[in-house]
Amino acid sequence: MPFKRILVPFDTSELSVKALEKAMELSAENQTQIFILHVINEIPIPIRYSKIESKNNEVTITPLAKKIHEEIKNEMILILEDVKNKYATNYISISTEIKIGDPVEMIVDFAKQNNIELIVMGSIGHKGITGMFKRLGSVARRIVEEVEIAVLIVR
Repeated sequence: MPFKRILVPFDTSELSVKALEKAMELSAENQTQIFILHVINEIPIPIRYSKIESKNNEVTITPLAKKIHEEIKNEMILILEDVKNKYATNYISISTEIKIGDPVEMIVDFAKQNNIELIVMGSIGHKGITGMFKRLGSVARRIVEEVEIAVLIVR
């Protein structure tokens, strides 16, 4: 069964690049839409620096966290544009998106909202503030547990 809508959670790690290459292989004969999603973890800010306000049903976060998120996002926009240009072909459409939040929640929600048929992801990824995967395989394991679609884990 050919997959027409494939999601690749991408954190720039070697395994996320391998996952993207595997998604490209699976798409080689088909008109396929590949979605590359990068998730920036929420940044824990010490209480004394944080300021979360709610105005008109909108939550605003501390300017420090917002600045850090924007810097990471701007860097990732350039990286994802390069990745998109490198892998784009006539028969494969690639879109990129960046979200901020819990990686598992963002990936699961994105898959549901975009009618994804297959998720191709690395078993582990970067650690730290910009990395998608905090603990060895925890995100991949939780994704497999939470979605009802095919998931291909690349090692």
